[in-house]
Amino acid sequence: MKYPNGVSIKEVQAVELEILIEFDRICKNNSIPYQLFAGTLLGAIRHKGFIPWDDDIDVCLLRKDYERFLHVSKNDLNESYFLQTCFSDPASIVQFAKIRKKGTVFRNLSDLDNTYETGIYIDVFPLDNVYPERFLGRYQPWLFAFWYACTTSSVKKRVERSKNIIVKLARKMIYQLLKVYPKQKCDLHAQRALRMFESKKTEYINHLTNGVTKTRLKKYLRKSETFYDIIEWEFEGTMFPIPRNYHDVLTRNFGDYMELPPEDKRYPHHGVIEVVV
Repeated sequence: MKYPNGVSIKEVQAVELEILIEFDRICKNNSIPYQLFAGTLLGAIRHKGFIPWDDDIDVCLLRKDYERFLHVSKNDLNESYFLQTCFSDPASIVQFAKIRKKGTVFRNLSDLDNTYETGIYIDVFPLDNVYPERFLGRYQPWLFAFWYACTTSSVKKRVERSKNIIVKLARKMIYQLLKVYPKQKCDLHAQRALRMFESKKTEYINHLTNGVTKTRLKKYLRKSETFYDIIEWEFEGTMFPIPRNYHDVLTRNFGDYMELPPEDKRYPHHGVIEVVV
């Protein structure tokens, strides 16, 4: 399986594994608990490594551990890598961290309209405290969604790709407003929404930073008390931490997760058009 310019997916996966090993080193040296997440967790259980057609790695941490990772990485991260957030790279439109390999390129259509770093990466997601059954708790994800829509509207190609005409017009208006109201302020508002219950001991945590819909909110909801119950599992010949209740997590995420998708669905989903390893 190759990208348009001839680079194979296995070459990209090799770089991503290298980044994951560096991330794991920092976490273990600083006693920061984390887990393989989403498609990477699925790959570990079903394939003992990458899903063959998957071209990214996802890990997750509780918010307090995520913030500690960001702090220690300022000194601990090997200089071959760049820790990208919307604050370390103000042009970045995502509200979670990416660790990118310097000197590489992994670019999709949206990236052509922006100036942020676009090296091969792994995604580092915080899981935030939530109150799904409370009024203010139900308000939290939609407050974040508003500010997230604002910050992502800073990329013109994303605005143009909106399929809903009303959404497209709204994003065009926001795109113009961002020339007056800085994107960095939108980033701050988005982060405050995510951390609304950071000081509370909530029963639940959720994955909010990659966008929220009713389906996603239900899919990624987890009990806080289960997160630190971690076991080691093989991924590409190396042992990494995963949740002990991985069956419950993956069933909630994917349904019958051991069933392979149809062959016509087995391809990378990031729309990458340029790769340099």
